[in-house]
Parts: sequence; C-alpha cells; structure tokens
Amino acid sequence: MRVESLKIADFRNFETLSASFTEGVNIFYGLNGSGKTNLLEAIFVFCLGRSQRGAQDVVMVRQGQAVYRLEGKVALNGGGREQAVAYQRGGRKKIVVDGVPVRLSELYDDFSIVSIGPEDSSLLSGPPSVRRGFLDIYLSQQSTRYLAALTDYTRALAQKNAALKAEEETGPFDLLLIRYGSEVIRARNDFLITALPLVQEYYRDISEGGSIAMRYEPSVGALPQMAQASDIEQIFEGKLNSLAAREMAAGLALVGPHRDELIFEIEGFPARTHASQGEWRTAAIALKLAVYRLMQQRLERSPVLLLDEIFAELDQRRTTCLIESFGEFGQLFLTTAGEPPEPLRQNGGRFRVERGRLERMS
Repeated sequence: MRVESLKIADFRNFETLSASFTEGVNIFYGLNGSGKTNLLEAIFVFCLGRSQRGAQDVVMVRQGQAVYRLEGKVALNGGGREQAVAYQRGGRKKIVVDGVPVRLSELYDDFSIVSIGPEDSSLLSGPPSVRRGFLDIYLSQQSTRYLAALTDYTRALAQKNAALKAEEETGPFDLLLIRYGSEVIRARNDFLITALPLVQEYYRDISEGGSIAMRYEPSVGALPQMAQASDIEQIFEGKLNSLAAREMAAGLALVGPHRDELIFEIEGFPARTHASQGEWRTAAIALKLAVYRLMQQRLERSPVLLLDEIFAELDQRRTTCLIESFGEFGQLFLTTAGEPPEPLRQNGGRFRVERGRLERMS
C-alpha cells in the first residue's frame, strides 16, 4: 500500500495543503517548528484514524477552527481508493472510503504504518499506558482478531467499572473480561517473545554492542511459557476472585490488560530510572524496527514508514547500519533539518516545509 496524495485542511499548523507523493522515499526539509512532524502525524491519522503521538483529536484541530479534514488517494492491493478522515470539535470522527462511511476499525484491515520519532523515548521513560498503547496500535494492525478482542474488552471494562461504582453485581462482566482479556494477553505475550531477539539485535548493532532486555508483566500474574488463552483464563479468573473485595471497595477494576506493564532493562538496569536519553532513543528505534520487520513478515507487505529526524543523533556508521536494517522498505516519509543519508536521497521526492506550507523541490 502507499499514500498517493493528501489534502489537509485545518490540521495542526496547516491551514490548507495539497501534495502528491512518490512510491519510494519522500523527504520533508524544514527548520524546527515548521510543521514537519505535524505532516507525518497527518499521514498517520489519514491511514489509521489516530495519532501516533497519542494526541486527542481536539488538539489536532488548527487553533481557532472547528474541523480538521484529511483526504486523499491510496494505492491498495493493485487498485486505488479515495479516503477521508474528519473531526469536528465536540463531535465525532467521520471516516469515508469511496464515498461510504466506515468504522475506524476497518482501516486496520487494509493499512499498515510504522512511525519512528522523538516521542518514542516515552516508551522507555513514560508511564505504563504509553507502552500499552504501543502494543495495541501495532498488534491491531497485524491482527483483526486482536483488535476485536481489545474492543470488546474495553467495552466490558467500562461496563464493569460502572457496575462497581453503583455497587452492583459484576459477574457477567467478569466473564467477558476473562474471555476477551485473555486473548489480548496471549497475543501481547506471543508478540513480545517473538520480538525480543530482533530488538536485541537492532539495539546491539546501533549501540555498538549494548544489551537490552524486555519482559511482559501482565497484571493477572506470571504466565507459563507459550501460554494459551485457556491457561490465561484460569489465571485471570483466580486473580479476579482474589481481588473481588478490593475492587468493590475501590469502585474500579484492578486487574486485566488495562493494567499490564512492559519492562525494559538496558545494560542490566531498569531503563526507566537508570538509562540515559540517548539509550532511551536507541532502544525505541530498535523496538520500532523490530515491529517493522515483524509486520513485513506477517502481512507479506512493507508498511508505510515514517521517520522523524532519527538520523540527527547517529554517526555515519550507525546511520548506515540503520538504513541497511530497513531491508526492502516500501513507501517512506522522512523529515530532516539537514541532508539525509545519500542512499535515501536517490530517486526520491523532495519537499520544503515552512510555516505550515509545503512546496515540492526540483
């Protein structure tokens, strides 16, 4: 898949913008604050209906305006289609494909996109919710089954919390949480087991021999190796029973995928408290490259790749290693304040971003 063209109206600092893109490398030049990162965010929202930075829709509407709108053409499965994503302050998001309204979840059936940028350091330094969000957005692109289970779990969780606040029976909702939550936990656990060797390989290469470890800590408790959903359901049920009184007293569900954690260690120490900003950045890049590789393998296509100023902090050797690690990438969007590496400048589209305007360069 690839984004052929995009029109933007009142998104972040862009009043209006219209551009066509190449199927290979698209480079956005500009000074800090010119809108380069906002442009990548617009592409991500256009593809998946949500921000890779976790931003709420209301803050993406240009100041003083009521609606943002993103529309364009995409090449998909040998054909093409027109798509639009729009949001109105105080209202709901609307997504239209070839003139027909669709649900946001339907975008995950067709699109795959990976973003690597400065905000990814929060995967190491930020709260657990950031890491859970990372797992959800990239696992949902790889599996409609995961997205469906996550959606059903989130709905049941809201119903259980409402029942707890009202001091009502939660048994029926617990059954739903166990069924859907166990599927979410199993998928997360399997993904992280598969991803770990790739993350370690990328981190070792980029950091010139450094070490990283990561482990999944589900709130239901420790899982057996290669845990199946049925195993997790038993563990989940036991944990719910043991915490039933505490949940009723708190008026809040205290166990389930919404409370899970992903732990990173760098050089044997907890990354969140002991690693440097540079180590956070390198670890985040390694993690996203592992995601990109796994998505290529499982989906049998190259996701759209967004790179936001990732070469600025890397020397020539690490930059070369990083480019080689992409392998056969598909469409790529790259932001830079200077010149990107030579291999990425060849036969690519070049654009100047300045004060919310986009101009194709010769």
